[in-house]
Amino acid sequence: MRVGFIGLGNMGNGMAANLHRYCTANKINFSVFDINKDAVQSFADDGAMAAETISEIAKQSDIIFTSLPSSKQVNEIALGEDGLLKNLPEGAIWFETSTSDLSEWQKVREAAPDYLTLIDAPVTGGTEGAAAGTLTMLLGLDNPLSDTHSNLLNAVAKKVIIMGPSGAGYITKLSQLHLNYLVAQGIGEALMLGAKGGLDLTILSDVLSHSCAQSYVVDNYIPKVLDGSYDNSFALGLARKDMRLVKQLGDHLDIEMPLADNVVASYEDAVSNYGPDAPHLSIVRLIEDRTGKNFRS
Repeated sequence: MRVGFIGLGNMGNGMAANLHRYCTANKINFSVFDINKDAVQSFADDGAMAAETISEIAKQSDIIFTSLPSSKQVNEIALGEDGLLKNLPEGAIWFETSTSDLSEWQKVREAAPDYLTLIDAPVTGGTEGAAAGTLTMLLGLDNPLSDTHSNLLNAVAKKVIIMGPSGAGYITKLSQLHLNYLVAQGIGEALMLGAKGGLDLTILSDVLSHSCAQSYVVDNYIPKVLDGSYDNSFALGLARKDMRLVKQLGDHLDIEMPLADNVVASYEDAVSNYGPDAPHLSIVRLIEDRTGKNFRS
């Protein structure tokens, strides 16, 4: 068995590192590719095989993982004479772990030859989970996984869940993200109620974390708003991209999503005000600036 990994960014780097350790321990060939040559060289220095092109890594991979910014990059590495679909060997499996567009993934699957298996496998758990190997992986697949493939996935994810047939992984990830960004905006409004009403926001935060309002977003995001960092681990522009994907999925499935419409508009405004590289919780800063009230003294 030969394993390849394309995309050594914030999420991909951690996942690839865990896969590399697993492959090394089990004497499995492991190859990497990225447009960032320094990232590739780092893995090569640690014993991984460095591929120069997509076609090269495809030809030397029986199982390949991708972690890419958007469906645009997924399509670029999939299609064409030098793409994955033309160069992966017969029987190869592709685990696509990005947060991507379901309709575009369906086009890639339709273009794939019958001898390839394409599985949408988005992950959740952040960069810290990618590094620690504690991600949750959400699979959309039409046939059961073998024990060999399950062991490989468990090298990068603490929990691997089969959500349904092809496309189910993407749908699950975008459903989760919709609530994440909806609640992220909601904590800004909740904190503003407290701030304008004269409450101690640290005490309010503790109450919210021990009430019916408790959630991962409340527990982890409010402290990063109150300390003024707005969480530098994820960019505002990427959050906007995710919400656009949520809205596109709703359109694709013919669902009216007025809440998503409002959240997308707010993220568009936040990016216009602070730029795409600002911390993602600048969506809350937007509420502060519009209200003229800062959460910190």
